[in-house]
Amino acid sequence: MNTLIKLFFLIVIIPNIIIAQKPKNNYEYNIDLLHMSNDEVRVSFAPPRNNLQQGKFIIPKLVPGFYQAMNFGQYVSDFSATDKNGKKILTERLDKNSWLVHDLKHVHQISYQVADGWDSLKNDTQEAKSPGSMFIKDSVFVINYNSLVGYFEEMKDNPYQINITKNKDFYASSALDYKQKNKNTDIVWAKDYRQLVDSPVLYCVPDTTWLKIGHTKVLVSFYNKKERHYSKTIANEIENILKNQQAYLGGTLPVNKYAFLIYYESSNENGYLGDGLEHSHSTVCLYRSGSMKFLPNALNRVASHEFFHIVTPLNIHSGEIQHYDFLNPVMSKHLWLYEGMTEYATIHMPIKQKMISLEDFEKSLEEKIHGMKEFDDKFSLTELSKNSMERQDQYMNFYMKGALLGLCLDIRLRELSNGKTGTQDLMQMLMKKYGEGKYFNDDELFDEITKMTYPEIRVFFRDYVEGTQPIPLKEYLEKAGLSYDETTGKVTTIPNPDSKQLALRKAWINQ
Repeated sequence: MNTLIKLFFLIVIIPNIIIAQKPKNNYEYNIDLLHMSNDEVRVSFAPPRNNLQQGKFIIPKLVPGFYQAMNFGQYVSDFSATDKNGKKILTERLDKNSWLVHDLKHVHQISYQVADGWDSLKNDTQEAKSPGSMFIKDSVFVINYNSLVGYFEEMKDNPYQINITKNKDFYASSALDYKQKNKNTDIVWAKDYRQLVDSPVLYCVPDTTWLKIGHTKVLVSFYNKKERHYSKTIANEIENILKNQQAYLGGTLPVNKYAFLIYYESSNENGYLGDGLEHSHSTVCLYRSGSMKFLPNALNRVASHEFFHIVTPLNIHSGEIQHYDFLNPVMSKHLWLYEGMTEYATIHMPIKQKMISLEDFEKSLEEKIHGMKEFDDKFSLTELSKNSMERQDQYMNFYMKGALLGLCLDIRLRELSNGKTGTQDLMQMLMKKYGEGKYFNDDELFDEITKMTYPEIRVFFRDYVEGTQPIPLKEYLEKAGLSYDETTGKVTTIPNPDSKQLALRKAWINQ
């Protein structure tokens, strides 16, 4: 009997000892939001176990979904590394966004200070604020981890554990699941750096509302210095849109959880300022205005576009996005898909789901046409996409011409399939082939889509996406019984459309 007991202890206890001694493979970060000094946050971390003589530590130059260098390393100072005895280990700053850490295998802790990138939306720096972070002690923290947390180039794919010290009354609103260790400490895990950066968090006294759209839980989190009970108003406004998006996407949303993180700043000015950045499972929306009356309507539009990003690039994207280089990214040539098709779905869904009238839809097309004319039409969309950082002056055309290109592609698919297949079906097919965790080869996408659809679609891509031919808007709208006056930019219904035009229009926009 004693022998059996001893054997039992050997089996149960020894494995536990082995597990306890197993080297940590993750980054373990500590971020202190409670004890700030000079409007800066103290950050420290233990790197994963390694045998490296040295390592290159990186804070991103820019992030996915944004095509202008932000240089988040500029907000980092007082960077130092120590061994387990507290002795300093040599570090060198290489440039704005990277540091060389010597004798990395003996580094026990690295620490630094982080300043916020903005403290008010009224400071017009001509730069987007939504990819950055802001800290107002004891009030609110808008956190994008790309400005606080980094990674070693030699250890890119390791998991992260983040320990956050914060005000006991603060709640973490995010697509990630935060656990409360004690009243002043939260813990969150991410499978890798990409997931962490893709999951911003809003820390403040909670004003939150949850929606259930099918199997998807949707969090609406709101912050304003004075208004504390507004998230429910916003949630009520966007619920109908999300339900219609669910129907538009085939009845099921491809995410289990989504978060809208909304920061609102009051002002005495007329009009409003808006800034936002989409993520795979969340979006950050920043607004400033003299009245909150406009917010629900403005958020309806933003919510629709950003929520459609759960299709692309979350579920449909290239290797350039799957293996994103935060220091020297290689741009994909398919912004026509990521932004153009997303924006097309945003204007197509309301008419297809009968949320708006045909006249309202025609006005939305006129707005896109007018916007497209403000840009140079001689650019190939694939080339513009590859050079989007250098051609910021043309970037917004993906939301104009890109959306109208999606319209033409939709009509062409409907025409070739006798109304049975459109871009909604195409996106479902692409999601099935390139689901979360998979990716397509940038140079093969057009051929893959052609295999899924019709040979004529390869010609469409050659002429209007890779090529520089003007999109055939007038010709294609006429196929669906709509008239487009190229001189005035007006879109109207043809008075007496034939049966073929009516059938195509019904299949296309359900009208």
